[in-house]
Amino acid sequence: LEFRRVLFRSLPELKLGFEFNGLYWHSDEYKDKNDHLNKLNYFGSKGIRIVNIWEDDWDYKNDIIKSMIKNQVNKTENRIGARKCKVKEILDNKLTREFLNNNHIQGDYPNINKSFGLYYNDELISIMTFDHFEGRKKMSDDEWNLSRFCNKLGFSAVGGASKLLKYFIEAYKPSRIVSYADKDWSQGNLYEKLGFKKVRSEEHTSELQSRQYLVCRLLLEK
Repeated sequence: LEFRRVLFRSLPELKLGFEFNGLYWHSDEYKDKNDHLNKLNYFGSKGIRIVNIWEDDWDYKNDIIKSMIKNQVNKTENRIGARKCKVKEILDNKLTREFLNNNHIQGDYPNINKSFGLYYNDELISIMTFDHFEGRKKMSDDEWNLSRFCNKLGFSAVGGASKLLKYFIEAYKPSRIVSYADKDWSQGNLYEKLGFKKVRSEEHTSELQSRQYLVCRLLLEK
C-alpha cells in the first residue's frame, strides 16, 4: 500500500498526519469504503495517527476544526487545570445545545438526558452529556451513553473529562457507560485514560460516505 503521497500534512515529531477529504472524490462512489480505515490501520501500525478532515466540516465548521487542530498539535491558547474548575449539572437545555453547536463538530442532538459543565471563574469551558441510547437501542435506567464531550474553542481543560465523568458517576451510580469515538479524530486514547475498554469498531454509512467509530465501554461495580 502506498499511502504516503496522499497525506495533506505530516508532523513526524508528533507522529501525526492530516488528510483533507473532498466529498466528491472521497465518496464511496470513487473510493473503496474501507480506504480510510485501511489508511488509519496502515499508519497506525507505524505509530502514526491520522486525522481526517472532511470538506463539509471545513466549510461549515471551520472555527471548530481549527480549534481541534490546535489541540491536536498542543497549540491551544488557554490550557487550564481541572483542579481550578468546578463541576455543575446543567439544567438549561438551551445552554447545553448552544454550547454543543458552537464547540462540538457533531453539534447538538435530540436525546440529551443529563448535561454537566466545567466552569472556570464562572465561565463554562467544557461540557459532557449523557443519554440512554446505545445506537438505536434504548438502555436501562442505570446504563448510559456518554454522547458528547468538548471544550470551548481555544480552551483545553487538563483533566476536565475525568473530573466531569467522576462527578456523573458519583451522582447517578451507573452500572455501565458506553461511548463512540470518531476514528477521524480519535483512536480512543482519552477513553482508555478514563478507564474505558475498546470493544469493537462500527461503520456508520451516510448517502455519500462511510465513517468509522470505535465503541468503548466502562463497567462499574455497584
